[in-house]
Amino acid sequence: MNYEYLLEYLSRNLHTAIQIFTEDKQCSKTICLRADLNPTDWEELLPRLLSFASPDYPVLLADRHQAAWAVISHGELNQFFLLGPVLLISGDACRRTLPGGCYDEEKLRSLHQCSTSDLLQDALLLHNLFHEKSLTAEEASEANCLNEDIKYAVQKYFMDIIFQNQEYGITHNPYDQEIREVASIRSGDPEQLKKSWAEDYIGKLGVVAKTPLRNNQNLGIILVTLASRAAMEGGVMPELAYSLSDSYINKIEEATTPMEALSLGREAEYQYTALVQEIKKERAAPEISRTANSKISQCKDYIFSHLHEKISASDIAKKLYLNPCYLSDLFRRAEGITLTEYILQEKLKLAKNMLIYSPYSYNEIANYLGFSSQSHLGAKFKKNTGMTLHQYREKYGKKEFGHP
Repeated sequence: MNYEYLLEYLSRNLHTAIQIFTEDKQCSKTICLRADLNPTDWEELLPRLLSFASPDYPVLLADRHQAAWAVISHGELNQFFLLGPVLLISGDACRRTLPGGCYDEEKLRSLHQCSTSDLLQDALLLHNLFHEKSLTAEEASEANCLNEDIKYAVQKYFMDIIFQNQEYGITHNPYDQEIREVASIRSGDPEQLKKSWAEDYIGKLGVVAKTPLRNNQNLGIILVTLASRAAMEGGVMPELAYSLSDSYINKIEEATTPMEALSLGREAEYQYTALVQEIKKERAAPEISRTANSKISQCKDYIFSHLHEKISASDIAKKLYLNPCYLSDLFRRAEGITLTEYILQEKLKLAKNMLIYSPYSYNEIANYLGFSSQSHLGAKFKKNTGMTLHQYREKYGKKEFGHP
């Protein structure tokens, strides 16, 4: 097997050395394309580094100055590959830390900086080359980044919670309540969602952090995550659902009181429910095949990603490898409106948001949304809303952008 190219690629990618060692731990070859890097500066660590080699996964190790290596074992040839050193970025770590190392600050600064994930991904390429069963990044990460003491602490804390709750008769909120809450979002039913919130039970929300604020921030993030997934199942476009999730989670992180954090989570649930409800109302046509539904979803994803451009049925059909007439007819039967009407509808929705939440001028909004002119956008907008762009911004615009 010719793996010279791969070794050179890895050496270049991490700007470091790759050393090959025989079964008796003697270096048989060094690949290093950097003239200013001398891997022997860390020679005292070699026996210790190689002693951690595992046939099951690449092993990451670091000294206390964050200089790091990956050790890969080739069982059939009784060889070991040492990839490194690199310098881990601040905050990253391996579960195995070595004493000793090179303490010359200039030499440490000369090392290529990378994340634990980058080092592990490159080591995994080499490991999987030598093994019939491929190891996933998740499996390799667990073996290298999750300390056994932490695993033990998780299980111990789990048992402590079980015993404590049994001792004091504490229970979590019932699972069937959560099912009803999520089902309300998935079906786009705001009234049912409110009823699920108002249910009375003796259980409590989980304790997922040590301070009240952090606890409710985590709970709020959990609510947003569950709601976004339920909304996608209810028909909301993934990109829209993910973007809204990002927005709410960032605001939850900025919350200053426990009640504010939890309320943001509830507000997200309600907004996702409203989005699904809107989609359900728009779909007046009977059920179509799963394949057709998939094409409609892809069509909507394309439109959402290209709202700032001029969009035609031909462009979308070409992207989906469909006949434009077939796509237009399929969309009309599935959604109850024409494809052209839907594109305009989505552009006008975004125009409304930009009028409310952005400082952009009417002309800038028109250009951004791919309209030929401000007057073109204004005419379509007035026909849809009954208001001019100025009237809409006057009525709904946020004061922080200089709007009334």
